[in-house]
Amino acid sequence: MSRYIVSMTPGGMHTLAYRNGREVRIHSAYDPAREAERAVAAFNTGRATMIAVSGIGLGYHLAALKAAFPGIPILAVEHDEEVVALARESCPRNLEGVIVVVPGADLSAVFEELDVAGFRGIARYEHRPSYLLYPEYYDAVMREMGQYASSKMSDLLTRFEFEERWVENILRNIPRLFTAARVASLFGRFSGCPGIIVSAGPSLRKNVRVLERMRDRALIVAVDTAAPVLARTGVSPHLIMTLDAQKHSIRHFLGLDGGGAALIADMVSYPPVVRSFGGPAIMSATTKYYTAADGAMKRETTPLMGWIEKYIEPIGDLQSGGSVATSAFDLLLNLGCNPIILAGQDLAYTGREIHCSGTHHYSEWLPRTNRLGGLDSMNQSIIRRRKIKYVPAYGGTGKVISDFVFDLYRGWFEDSAAKVSVPVINATEGGARIRNTEEAALSALVDRLPSLSPVPADILARALAGDRRERPDRLAAAMKAAIRDLEEVSTAADRAMADREQAPAVEELVNREDTALILQPFLRKARTFLTRYKAGQEEAERLMLTDIRSAAARLIPALAACLEKLGA
Repeated sequence: MSRYIVSMTPGGMHTLAYRNGREVRIHSAYDPAREAERAVAAFNTGRATMIAVSGIGLGYHLAALKAAFPGIPILAVEHDEEVVALARESCPRNLEGVIVVVPGADLSAVFEELDVAGFRGIARYEHRPSYLLYPEYYDAVMREMGQYASSKMSDLLTRFEFEERWVENILRNIPRLFTAARVASLFGRFSGCPGIIVSAGPSLRKNVRVLERMRDRALIVAVDTAAPVLARTGVSPHLIMTLDAQKHSIRHFLGLDGGGAALIADMVSYPPVVRSFGGPAIMSATTKYYTAADGAMKRETTPLMGWIEKYIEPIGDLQSGGSVATSAFDLLLNLGCNPIILAGQDLAYTGREIHCSGTHHYSEWLPRTNRLGGLDSMNQSIIRRRKIKYVPAYGGTGKVISDFVFDLYRGWFEDSAAKVSVPVINATEGGARIRNTEEAALSALVDRLPSLSPVPADILARALAGDRRERPDRLAAAMKAAIRDLEEVSTAADRAMADREQAPAVEELVNREDTALILQPFLRKARTFLTRYKAGQEEAERLMLTDIRSAAARLIPALAACLEKLGA
């Protein structure tokens, strides 16, 4: 028997009640539409550009919200799919244009489709009778929505800060594509081989020396911050991974000869790191795959890579959750590793420390210490400046200090561990608990994992030896064409600055397929600004023309320098 009762009001409107020992009215028994209008009249979205609703009932409050806030998307969360069915049957117009989320729905798909250019936050609306039936459920979903929204905004801000540098680094790294291996050549080559991701959390010191005993039992992948720690303790990873675009990333590699390891470098990595590394180099490309709200699988590449990929053979996609460790996780999945083991993945300030001793951070900070201020006080000072939070500790007893960013990564690992078909073992022995993983000491895994034949080092060597190189001819030709197109765009922009009637012609040139892909990273800030702050037509045209000229002035010499290094 249904727990819900749909009946008619004296005025001929559908209304809803919940039955569970007693009857609870979800809407007015007399005029649910008027009731909803009065409730919505007291609601204010502030600067928010999305409304998230807890509970839909028959949707009268949704209709009132649509009328009161036209143009603002509404996302309605409902605990009972039966209620959704009743609403669609009884009052279908109330739900028109509303995104309805039920248990099991993929919230990430909704937020991946979110246009963050004009996004200013979420306003939460509680349909009180619905909310009170399942408050914990609605609170949990709203928290999850907030995390997704924060992640999208963080992604936008990251793009603002680094996107142009990514493009410049990619152009400087392109020549290595034709001399180095590509990560795609490794995919599937380590089927059934255990894989260890070594990060530089404070707990790494507990098990760093155990890693050398694992070399013939597992593929060891060290993130760049952990590489100096391993080198100082005589541990040789098979792979070192970097994707940092910034100049300071070179510090992780100072005095590091590779130690027999190969370097996996993202195309956005700081070019001197790739050029100066003493061992083999393997290039990768960060790519995001997600399921859109319509169920279609979508692929999002690093800026400029969408254009480059049209003219080269595949590099190999690696998905990222925002850190090099999350990219390493996807790497091991693509290689076929089983199980995946995490070491040094504290995601917390274990012992009120930020990194394991031996990282370049400690090398940099040590000279600054004195009798009045040691490393402890320096760590404390940095932690206090961050937005901290307490999260469950490794082992399940007590809590540890983490922060907002660490917790986003923790959520990524938890979601990923739940979705993958291979076991994930957290051998960090400290830091934050990562749900959906097995907790085990690395020393205990030595006996569980047998020695492999062939050993991981030999598998890697054979994969790299079998990687074939392609010629850069197609890409070089595309670059020459891109330079000509950008010169044409720049000239047209100059004319339009003097004669605004020429502006539509510039827009037409900018929107050509290849030109749009190349220029997009340099125009994102201006386009986002114009979306958020409705500038007049003259001001908008002036801003866009200025940015177009500036972008062309930076890209043309960068493309020419790349061509010269390609010998084209």
